[in-house]
Amino acid sequence: MSSTMLVSAAVSHVGYVRNRNEDNYFLNGKIRNPENAVDSGTNATKVCGLYAVCDGMGGGAYGEIASGIAVSVLRDVFTSDDYLDLTIAELFREYVMNSNNRICAEMIGRSTRKMGTTFVAACIVENTVDICNVGDSRAYLFSGGKLTQISKDHTGVSGMVDMGILSPEKAKVHVHRNTLTQHLGIFSDDMELDPYIVPAFRIKDGDYILLCSDGLTDMLDDFEIEYIMNKNSIMKDITEELVKVALQKGGKDNVTVLAISKQ
Repeated sequence: MSSTMLVSAAVSHVGYVRNRNEDNYFLNGKIRNPENAVDSGTNATKVCGLYAVCDGMGGGAYGEIASGIAVSVLRDVFTSDDYLDLTIAELFREYVMNSNNRICAEMIGRSTRKMGTTFVAACIVENTVDICNVGDSRAYLFSGGKLTQISKDHTGVSGMVDMGILSPEKAKVHVHRNTLTQHLGIFSDDMELDPYIVPAFRIKDGDYILLCSDGLTDMLDDFEIEYIMNKNSIMKDITEELVKVALQKGGKDNVTVLAISKQ
């Protein structure tokens, strides 16, 4: 197998509490089939890949619509000839603006402000990774058996941790831990969107990138995720077991997990 082969897998499950799956994923071109309560996919590609997880919100069909818009706009932006001269970071900013505008237009058309989605994505070109997120869906790097969060949670509780007001331990059980300060679907007169873009970094053979919705991280802590990833090396096995354990712990939300490895 080529040293620039990227192998990836995704699983999305409605969980045991919600009636609809408002999550979506972008697996290097494949998106979730909305007809399925459980949906999965695998992919292998040389040189480059684009991956994302979106956690829709709004109840009813609104969250599902928002996350669906988010993944479709991602494909549009990253394949458009209009943006050939942009860096990956600039593409992410263009994407955030475009997808936010599309979701806001959808809300206007439906006479509601009750629609939005989180977004976390990884663009990998050979050995270089660019990460962007809005909201609390997360990106992790798993390298040398250690798991490290590389995205930034856009929540009020996360901000209090950054300021030293709240400990990370108390933040995990805080009643407002899922209250977002940023998401796609914000009107410009309400707030200015400020996506978190991780400076490009290099990965080596055997490293993994993990993208997930909070349906995983509300059920499992980082040590449990790390343990499961250390047990498995096959992408499909990693994603399936992480979702399985999240469901065993209650499955209180939709849960989506996407893993990528450079091999």
